[in-house]
Amino acid sequence: MSEFEKEHIPQAEITALSRSQYFELSKHTSLQYVMYTILTIAIVAFLHIMIAMPLMDMFFTKFMHADVASSGEILEYRIAEGAPKDEVITNLFTNWGIIERMAGAENEMGRKRMARYLFNPTLALLPLVLFIGFGLSTYFVAFLPKSIGLLRQKIQREIMNMLDTISIALYGEHTDEEIMHLRNRVMEADIRDLHDLAKEYKITVDEVKNLQGALLWQEATSPFEIFMRTQVALQFYMRSYFSIQYANAILGMVYMGAAVLIIIIGIRGLKFIPSSEPSIILFALSLEFILLIVYAVMLIFSPKEDDREQLHSSNDGAGIFSILGGNPQDTGARNAEVESLLKIFMTQPPDSKKK
Repeated sequence: MSEFEKEHIPQAEITALSRSQYFELSKHTSLQYVMYTILTIAIVAFLHIMIAMPLMDMFFTKFMHADVASSGEILEYRIAEGAPKDEVITNLFTNWGIIERMAGAENEMGRKRMARYLFNPTLALLPLVLFIGFGLSTYFVAFLPKSIGLLRQKIQREIMNMLDTISIALYGEHTDEEIMHLRNRVMEADIRDLHDLAKEYKITVDEVKNLQGALLWQEATSPFEIFMRTQVALQFYMRSYFSIQYANAILGMVYMGAAVLIIIIGIRGLKFIPSSEPSIILFALSLEFILLIVYAVMLIFSPKEDDREQLHSSNDGAGIFSILGGNPQDTGARNAEVESLLKIFMTQPPDSKKK
């Protein structure tokens, strides 16, 4: 079938994907990855230059009542009290000099100004800016057409997967017409019908609601409607695929972030990192903060444990989540491990932190 024919076939035939097309949706093009990468870099650069760095400059000037030198000035700097003076050259992206305002009088007398702190805005703000940039770019690629939208194709793949799984449970070997009938029933269902469909399909009500939202997003025609429904489609993808497939990877990153934080805080406690250069400390703190936020978001969009256990026991492992590889007992164990790790940090005596 030519590309022209694909663009002009009816919408009902486009959405009536067969199981063979599921494997086609699993194959992504280089253009999709390139578009996602370029969009992420552009958004991250915009956020860092236009928003993050001006906000940090405002924080130092307004709240710390200090001046920020970042335009190539030569400053005097002591790494610690009593240490000899060094000269540092400031720049916009990696080396800010934070100067106490009372040092301005010395500058009028022809002396170099003294930097109280050296701050690397790119290093300190990197985890936060990357997190927001990836989030925004992910939202936008779900809105773009499938030919260049990486996540849009992934969401459509999972819609097809869930429809096909339900159809197998209902009909066994099924046709595209039966899948279309299933689609129409879900899209046209009201709240009472959704509960009936959940019982019939042996899935949870939340799964049916998310599937309905994803189908309405897929059927939307106007750009505004697609953009507004993208959040529901992303929620469907998170619940049906991402939170199940990447739970171990995200939990591993949380532990790695905690390890990085412990090492850096320990090195700082040994005075190997001077207090006048806090960028690496802020990097470690923001890294662990962002990783915990990502893990919390994944838990928010994960299937409810009670519902998953009920389906697992009632369907003898034949439910949607068991087919996709979910294991509620493993997830519960992981949650307990994270809670134990956080309790260690929260209950650690203050004196032990100073050592």
